[in-house]
Amino acid sequence: MTKLNQHLTPLFSTLKDVYAKRDITPFHVPGHKRGKGVDKEFYDFMGPNPFSIDVTIFKMVDGLHNPKSCIKEAQELAADAYGVRKTFFAVNGTSGAIQAMIMSVVKPGEKILVPRNVHKSVSGGIILSGSMPVYMNPEVDNELGIAHGVKPETVEKMLKQHPDTKAVLIINPTYYGAATDIRKIAEIVHSYDIPLIVDEAHGPHLHFHEDLPLSAVDAGADICCQSTHKIIGAMTQMSMLHVNSNRVDANRVQQILSLLHTTSPSYPLMASLDCARRQIATEGRELLEKTIKLANNLRAEINKIPGISSFGKEIVGREGIYSFDPTKLSVTAKELGLTGFELETLLVDDYNIQVELSDFYNVLGLITLGDTEESTNTLLEALKDISKRFYGTGKKIEGEVQKMPPIPEAVLIPREAFYSEKNKIRFEESEGKICAEMIMAYPPGIPVITPGERISRATIEYIKGLKDAKLHVQGMEDPELNYINVIEEEDAIYLYTEKMKNKMFAVPMNLGANKAGIEFGPEVLEEYYPDTFGEMTYIDIEKQRENFNEPSLKYKNTILHTCNKLAQATNEAVRDGFRPITVGGDHSIALGSISGVALEKEIGVIWIDAHGDMNTDETTISGNIHGMPLAALLGAGDRDLVNCFYEGAKIDPKNVIILGARDLDVKERDVIEELGVKVIHYDDVMHKGLDHILEEIKDHLKIDNLHISFDVDSIDPEFAPGVSTPVRNGFSPEEMFQTFKFLFKNYSISSVDIVEYNPVNDKNGKTMDFVNELTEFVLNPNC
Repeated sequence: MTKLNQHLTPLFSTLKDVYAKRDITPFHVPGHKRGKGVDKEFYDFMGPNPFSIDVTIFKMVDGLHNPKSCIKEAQELAADAYGVRKTFFAVNGTSGAIQAMIMSVVKPGEKILVPRNVHKSVSGGIILSGSMPVYMNPEVDNELGIAHGVKPETVEKMLKQHPDTKAVLIINPTYYGAATDIRKIAEIVHSYDIPLIVDEAHGPHLHFHEDLPLSAVDAGADICCQSTHKIIGAMTQMSMLHVNSNRVDANRVQQILSLLHTTSPSYPLMASLDCARRQIATEGRELLEKTIKLANNLRAEINKIPGISSFGKEIVGREGIYSFDPTKLSVTAKELGLTGFELETLLVDDYNIQVELSDFYNVLGLITLGDTEESTNTLLEALKDISKRFYGTGKKIEGEVQKMPPIPEAVLIPREAFYSEKNKIRFEESEGKICAEMIMAYPPGIPVITPGERISRATIEYIKGLKDAKLHVQGMEDPELNYINVIEEEDAIYLYTEKMKNKMFAVPMNLGANKAGIEFGPEVLEEYYPDTFGEMTYIDIEKQRENFNEPSLKYKNTILHTCNKLAQATNEAVRDGFRPITVGGDHSIALGSISGVALEKEIGVIWIDAHGDMNTDETTISGNIHGMPLAALLGAGDRDLVNCFYEGAKIDPKNVIILGARDLDVKERDVIEELGVKVIHYDDVMHKGLDHILEEIKDHLKIDNLHISFDVDSIDPEFAPGVSTPVRNGFSPEEMFQTFKFLFKNYSISSVDIVEYNPVNDKNGKTMDFVNELTEFVLNPNC
């Protein structure tokens, strides 16, 4: 039940009864000055009234971006009519509203779950937000040749596979009227405490009649948008965006709409939105009763015509169809040998009837509040005549929808693909390249490949099959698809994802460990694996004057000088959009790599090491600084080390985990306990299992950006003997790859250290090979 007087139209009434009646002399835009400056033919056709209320923002008529009077009241009435918390007028159509919804709930690099058959405005919203789409396949109806909804089971499965998803977008209903079980989907999505956003462009009427599918606003969606102009009486371009949950910040929605909306919205169009709300709120059920009856009667009569048919509620229960909107009228004449495209052409050219769209099998017409028996009879008689003309020719449109290949590998997120340089090559030679175009197949109206995805041989063969079958393929710059735009690997721009471009630094230092051999690690790796390590930038070790009266801080000045240089380099890399990868050298260099990153980002650190490296100058036994960097980064110990690159601690203890510790000094344990750093010993991994430990890490580290500082001695010396301070037992290579994959999947990895590889102690290149394979993964993670 509504609480406000839905017969009111505050915006329209202000324009008509306040502004237009006052005979104001306008010295404001628009320049036609209430129609006096309009082209005569256009003015004669339109009449005076639209121009009399065509105004700009001023106090009398309120403003859309900061509404205080009549627009504010009009939006409140709309929210009341739909039973939601907040409604915004969307003057850039539902396309702009969809983009605003996406930008309101996901940030750059975050995952959003979307159906594969989304409207292009969703792709636009994903590009604008910088988010990462995770695609769900809708259910494809081979008989009808169209895609339906996404099943709740599909949503649940994909969320289990991608538990770091930040929002889910659903279409309700589809263009063809199929609606999924949106209430069940809302329950699943909310069990992850993330918002459900709904593209309800084709359902602004659903809330107002019980014989229609359930509206998103009634099913528990957190935010949805509707094309008020599609079924009910607003003018083209006018839509509404509804917020109905505290999972979505309405103030943020307002800010984003202000970014996207024109600063000169059309007042006549907004007035039509105000009046359309009044109409549907006060007369909606009666008007929809008539509309549904017209649609059902027309469908029944069409199904009596030889060779022509129109599906209806009998399809409910098929995969992806929980309910059906009868106002969507799909008509097929494939039994007459006519494609949907041909049928549309006949209706326009021979009968002056324009349908909403056509696909390979169907035309789609909309039965709305504006239809009458006269209009539906006009379509019915035209279809009867077409049946007489083409029935009995023996020609039929045969064949089923081809099974689509798997969703291709996503190399770039859409924003990255949009900004990357494109090159045109022959389509036949595009295997393995990154696609720069969207290629859509009709039927079933689902993208075969989208920008940023890798072109596979299966994709090429599928598209060739579509062309051979003379099915409709669109979206390409070259309609014949002899050529295709691609993105070369070297031209790709990586912005937010785990596949961002890397910048590698080599720090050949052994002074922190005070043991020979570690300094040769980067050089040996580069010599044997130039493809992996051939582009490292070396940080030179410049010997500084040392105070040898400080046995507890050996080579402090040279180490600190080197770490400051490394910090400067990693900081510049992060600011330029790169992920710094630092190859050592001993573990003291993490003082520099982490300091450089931490100046730009709040980061967590997972310190994978047999040792804690949490000694200070007061607790150390050896005086070797490679056993101190983590403590210094947390603000403990020698002040010069603590103040490397900039003053103070660089990381918060609650955002740090030491993983795989097997050898902690007695006094070092006191430092760890005092600072409150979580330690997961390798014994814990053995007893609980690595899967359990990784989930424990995820529960503890509640931070977006993560630095991985990996010491090779965390690996069992049986598999990696090439270290300076080996400790018995430890991770296997397989366990470490599993750990890295988990971290890359669940966090934005800002930077990585790989340290303490000592080729002098290696056996048959075992450690070198492992370090190379791990670094290859870090450079090109495949999660």
